[in-house]
Amino acid sequence: MSRKSVLFFFCVLMLPFAGDGQVFDTARELKKLVSDLKSMKNISYDYEMDIKFPNGERDYLKGMMYMNNDDWLYYNECDAFVMIYTHHWFYKADHRKKTLTIVNMDKDYNKKLRKATEKDIFQNGAVTTFLDSVLLKKATVQRIGKNGDTLEIALSFPKNVTVRKMDVVYDSKNHVPVKYDMTVNHPWQRTPKGIQVIETRMNCRNFKSITDKTVYDESNFFSYKKGKLELKKYNDYKFSTKM
Repeated sequence: MSRKSVLFFFCVLMLPFAGDGQVFDTARELKKLVSDLKSMKNISYDYEMDIKFPNGERDYLKGMMYMNNDDWLYYNECDAFVMIYTHHWFYKADHRKKTLTIVNMDKDYNKKLRKATEKDIFQNGAVTTFLDSVLLKKATVQRIGKNGDTLEIALSFPKNVTVRKMDVVYDSKNHVPVKYDMTVNHPWQRTPKGIQVIETRMNCRNFKSITDKTVYDESNFFSYKKGKLELKKYNDYKFSTKM
Protein backbone atom coordinates (compact mmCIF):
# COMPACT_ATOMS: atom_id res chain seq x y z
CA MET A 1 0.00 0.00 0.00
CA SER A 2 1.44 3.40 -1.00
CA ARG A 3 2.14 5.87 1.77
CA LYS A 4 1.52 8.90 -0.53
CA SER A 5 -1.91 8.18 -1.28
CA VAL A 6 -8.27 20.13 -1.29
CA LEU A 7 -6.85 21.15 1.67
CA PHE A 8 -8.62 19.68 4.70
CA PHE A 9 -11.10 22.24 5.98
CA PHE A 10 -10.38 22.70 9.68
CA CYS A 11 -13.75 24.12 10.63
CA VAL A 12 -14.74 24.28 14.26
CA LEU A 13 -17.92 22.25 13.92
CA MET A 14 -20.03 21.95 17.02
CA LEU A 15 -21.62 18.52 16.76
CA PRO A 16 -23.55 16.64 19.45
CA PHE A 17 -21.86 13.80 21.31
CA ALA A 18 -23.49 10.53 20.42
CA GLY A 19 -25.89 9.75 23.20
CA ASP A 20 -25.21 12.54 25.70
CA GLY A 21 -26.12 15.81 23.99
CA GLN A 22 -22.77 17.55 24.57
CA VAL A 23 -20.74 19.32 21.90
CA PHE A 24 -17.08 19.18 20.89
CA ASP A 25 -14.53 20.65 18.54
CA THR A 26 -14.18 18.47 15.43
CA ALA A 27 -10.83 19.92 14.39
CA ARG A 28 -9.38 19.49 17.84
CA GLU A 29 -10.52 15.86 18.03
CA LEU A 30 -8.99 15.07 14.65
CA LYS A 31 -5.69 16.76 15.53
CA LYS A 32 -5.53 14.81 18.78
CA LEU A 33 -6.27 11.57 16.97
CA VAL A 34 -3.44 12.22 14.50
CA SER A 35 -1.05 13.09 17.33
CA ASP A 36 -1.91 9.87 19.18
CA LEU A 37 -1.47 7.74 16.07
CA LYS A 38 1.97 9.24 15.47
CA SER A 39 3.07 8.38 19.00
CA MET A 40 2.32 4.66 18.84
CA LYS A 41 5.58 2.72 19.21
CA ASN A 42 4.53 -0.74 20.37
CA ILE A 43 1.42 -2.04 18.65
CA SER A 44 -0.03 -5.25 17.28
CA TYR A 45 -3.22 -5.78 15.30
CA ASP A 46 -5.06 -8.29 13.12
CA TYR A 47 -5.97 -7.38 9.55
CA GLU A 48 -7.92 -8.58 6.55
CA MET A 49 -7.34 -7.39 2.98
CA ASP A 50 -9.83 -7.96 0.17
CA ILE A 51 -8.23 -7.07 -3.18
CA LYS A 52 -10.28 -6.76 -6.39
CA PHE A 53 -8.63 -6.49 -9.81
CA PRO A 54 -10.26 -4.89 -12.90
CA ASN A 55 -10.18 -8.23 -14.75
CA GLY A 56 -12.45 -9.77 -12.13
CA GLU A 57 -9.75 -11.61 -10.20
CA ARG A 58 -9.66 -11.28 -6.41
CA ASP A 59 -7.17 -11.91 -3.65
CA TYR A 60 -7.71 -12.17 0.08
CA LEU A 61 -5.19 -11.94 2.90
CA LYS A 62 -5.70 -12.44 6.60
CA GLY A 63 -2.90 -11.85 9.06
CA MET A 64 -1.36 -9.90 11.91
CA MET A 65 1.22 -7.16 12.20
CA TYR A 66 3.47 -6.19 15.11
CA MET A 67 5.78 -3.20 15.34
CA ASN A 68 8.06 -2.11 18.17
CA ASN A 69 9.94 1.11 17.39
CA ASP A 70 12.16 1.03 20.47
CA ASP A 71 13.40 -2.50 19.74
CA TRP A 72 13.68 -2.06 15.96
CA LEU A 73 11.30 -4.92 15.24
CA TYR A 74 8.66 -5.23 12.50
CA TYR A 75 6.78 -8.50 12.06
CA ASN A 76 4.06 -9.26 9.50
CA GLU A 77 2.51 -12.70 9.10
CA CYS A 78 -0.41 -13.57 6.83
CA ASP A 79 -1.71 -16.30 4.51
CA ALA A 80 0.81 -15.33 1.83
CA PHE A 81 4.06 -14.70 3.73
CA VAL A 82 6.01 -14.14 6.93
CA MET A 83 8.18 -11.02 6.96
CA ILE A 84 10.52 -9.81 9.69
CA TYR A 85 12.61 -6.66 9.73
CA THR A 86 15.04 -5.88 12.53
CA HIS A 87 17.96 -3.49 12.82
CA HIS A 88 20.17 -6.32 11.54
CA TRP A 89 18.06 -8.66 9.40
CA PHE A 90 15.42 -8.82 6.71
CA TYR A 91 13.60 -12.15 6.46
CA LYS A 92 10.74 -13.15 4.15
CA ALA A 93 9.18 -16.55 3.59
CA ASP A 94 6.80 -16.37 0.61
CA HIS A 95 4.29 -19.22 0.97
CA ARG A 96 2.87 -18.84 -2.52
CA LYS A 97 6.16 -18.81 -4.40
CA LYS A 98 7.82 -21.14 -1.88
CA THR A 99 10.82 -18.84 -1.62
CA LEU A 100 12.87 -17.79 1.39
CA THR A 101 15.02 -14.65 1.51
CA ILE A 102 17.39 -13.57 4.28
CA VAL A 103 19.45 -10.37 4.07
CA ASN A 104 22.10 -9.17 6.49
CA MET A 105 21.32 -5.46 6.86
CA ASP A 106 24.64 -4.76 8.60
CA LYS A 107 26.57 -5.14 5.35
CA ASP A 108 27.84 -1.93 3.76
CA TYR A 109 25.94 -2.51 0.51
CA ASN A 110 22.65 -2.58 2.45
CA LYS A 111 23.18 0.46 4.69
CA LYS A 112 21.38 2.94 2.42
CA LEU A 113 18.42 0.60 2.15
CA ARG A 114 18.42 0.11 5.91
CA LYS A 115 18.48 3.83 6.60
CA ALA A 116 15.54 4.53 4.28
CA THR A 117 13.51 1.56 5.51
CA GLU A 118 14.03 2.35 9.17
CA LYS A 119 13.06 5.97 8.64
CA ASP A 120 9.75 4.81 7.16
CA ILE A 121 9.02 2.09 9.70
CA PHE A 122 10.66 2.85 13.03
CA GLN A 123 10.85 6.64 12.83
CA ASN A 124 7.23 6.79 11.63
CA GLY A 125 8.20 8.37 8.32
CA ALA A 126 5.52 6.59 6.29
CA VAL A 127 2.87 7.04 8.99
CA THR A 128 3.69 10.72 9.45
CA THR A 129 3.60 11.35 5.68
CA PHE A 130 0.18 9.74 5.40
CA LEU A 131 -1.29 11.45 8.46
CA ASP A 132 0.06 14.94 7.70
CA SER A 133 -0.08 15.00 3.89
CA VAL A 134 -3.20 12.93 3.27
CA LEU A 135 -5.36 12.65 6.37
CA LEU A 136 -5.07 16.23 7.61
CA LYS A 137 -4.77 18.03 4.29
CA LYS A 138 -7.04 16.10 1.94
CA ALA A 139 -9.68 14.31 4.00
CA THR A 140 -13.26 15.49 4.41
CA VAL A 141 -15.14 14.56 7.56
CA GLN A 142 -18.37 12.81 6.59
CA ARG A 143 -19.40 11.83 10.09
CA ILE A 144 -17.98 12.25 13.58
CA GLY A 145 -19.27 11.39 17.02
CA LYS A 146 -18.09 10.57 20.51
CA ASN A 147 -19.55 8.21 23.07
CA GLY A 148 -17.71 8.52 26.35
CA ASP A 149 -14.04 7.96 25.56
CA THR A 150 -14.72 6.39 22.16
CA LEU A 151 -14.30 8.57 19.07
CA GLU A 152 -15.86 7.49 15.77
CA ILE A 153 -14.96 9.33 12.58
CA ALA A 154 -15.72 8.66 8.89
CA LEU A 155 -13.53 10.32 6.23
CA SER A 156 -13.66 10.61 2.45
CA PHE A 157 -11.03 11.84 0.00
CA PRO A 158 -10.83 13.58 -3.41
CA LYS A 159 -10.77 11.45 -6.56
CA ASN A 160 -7.07 12.12 -7.17
CA VAL A 161 -6.09 10.50 -3.85
CA THR A 162 -5.53 6.74 -3.75
CA VAL A 163 -7.27 6.47 -0.37
CA ARG A 164 -11.01 6.61 -1.03
CA LYS A 165 -12.46 6.40 2.47
CA MET A 166 -11.45 5.63 6.03
CA ASP A 167 -13.54 4.85 9.11
CA VAL A 168 -11.85 4.93 12.53
CA VAL A 169 -13.02 3.97 16.00
CA TYR A 170 -10.55 5.16 18.63
CA ASP A 171 -10.25 4.68 22.40
CA SER A 172 -9.18 8.14 23.60
CA LYS A 173 -8.70 7.03 27.20
CA ASN A 174 -6.22 4.24 26.46
CA HIS A 175 -4.80 5.95 23.35
CA VAL A 176 -5.28 2.96 21.06
CA PRO A 177 -7.45 2.30 17.99
CA VAL A 178 -10.38 -0.03 18.43
CA LYS A 179 -10.66 -0.65 14.69
CA TYR A 180 -10.31 1.02 11.33
CA ASP A 181 -11.52 0.26 7.82
CA MET A 182 -9.93 1.75 4.73
CA THR A 183 -10.52 1.53 0.97
CA VAL A 184 -7.63 2.28 -1.40
CA ASN A 185 -7.62 2.39 -5.22
CA HIS A 186 -4.24 1.80 -6.88
CA PRO A 187 -3.93 2.75 -10.59
CA TRP A 188 -3.44 -0.44 -12.61
CA GLN A 189 -3.54 0.32 -16.33
CA ARG A 190 -4.82 2.95 -18.74
CA THR A 191 -7.60 1.96 -21.16
CA PRO A 192 -9.71 3.87 -23.73
CA LYS A 193 -12.37 4.11 -21.04
CA GLY A 194 -9.97 5.52 -18.45
CA ILE A 195 -7.56 4.27 -15.81
CA GLN A 196 -8.46 0.95 -14.24
CA VAL A 197 -7.72 0.52 -10.56
CA ILE A 198 -7.01 -2.25 -8.08
CA GLU A 199 -9.40 -1.80 -5.16
CA THR A 200 -8.13 -2.87 -1.75
CA ARG A 201 -10.36 -2.96 1.29
CA MET A 202 -8.49 -3.29 4.57
CA ASN A 203 -10.03 -3.98 7.98
CA CYS A 204 -7.89 -3.80 11.13
CA ARG A 205 -8.93 -5.03 14.58
CA ASN A 206 -7.64 -6.16 17.99
CA PHE A 207 -5.08 -3.40 18.56
CA LYS A 208 -2.90 -4.00 21.61
CA SER A 209 0.53 -3.47 23.10
CA ILE A 210 2.81 -6.49 23.36
CA THR A 211 4.86 -7.31 26.45
CA ASP A 212 6.40 -10.57 25.22
CA LYS A 213 8.02 -9.99 21.85
CA THR A 214 9.99 -13.26 21.79
CA VAL A 215 7.41 -14.99 19.57
CA TYR A 216 8.20 -12.43 16.85
CA ASP A 217 11.98 -12.72 17.04
CA GLU A 218 13.97 -13.91 14.02
CA SER A 219 15.62 -16.56 16.20
CA ASN A 220 12.41 -18.59 15.89
CA PHE A 221 13.06 -18.87 12.15
CA PHE A 222 16.84 -18.98 11.75
CA SER A 223 20.16 -18.51 13.53
CA TYR A 224 23.46 -17.15 12.28
CA LYS A 225 26.53 -17.84 14.39
CA LYS A 226 30.19 -17.74 13.44
CA GLY A 227 29.33 -17.48 9.75
CA LYS A 228 27.00 -20.47 9.84
CA LEU A 229 23.31 -20.13 8.97
CA GLU A 230 20.75 -22.57 10.35
CA LEU A 231 17.17 -22.59 9.08
CA LYS A 232 14.50 -23.57 11.59
CA LYS A 233 11.48 -23.32 9.28
CA TYR A 234 10.64 -23.59 5.58
CA ASN A 235 13.71 -25.66 4.77
CA ASP A 236 12.06 -26.85 1.55
CA TYR A 237 11.63 -23.32 0.13
CA LYS A 238 13.92 -22.04 -2.61
CA PHE A 239 16.52 -20.11 -0.66
CA SER A 240 18.45 -16.92 -1.47
CA THR A 241 20.56 -14.81 0.85
CA LYS A 242 23.00 -11.91 1.18
CA MET A 243 25.02 -12.59 4.31
